[in-house]
Amino acid sequence: MNILIDHMQYTTRKIDAFLDNYTLGTLIIENGQAFLQLEIGEFIQLNDLFIIEVFDGEKYNRISYQEALNTYCSDAPEWHLFAGLEARVKRKEVA
Repeated sequence: MNILIDHMQYTTRKIDAFLDNYTLGTLIIENGQAFLQLEIGEFIQLNDLFIIEVFDGEKYNRISYQEALNTYCSDAPEWHLFAGLEARVKRKEVA
């Protein structure tokens, strides 16, 4: 039953992301760069021009590009804290 509930909640997050013009995927940190890996396996290279939000299991939290690159786990200082998390991104609007 939990698998079905988890899938329904994920589907709801996908719909919400689409409606708010976000792209949903997994945050990847590699070689000093941040990427969003899509379900189809493609990568979007991120930079400071993107709004990045990571999912903590209950809600999305906005982080900066620099936070994505420079925040590490306290008990494993070689691991990026946000790497591998579900994330959604969109380009910042230009004024």
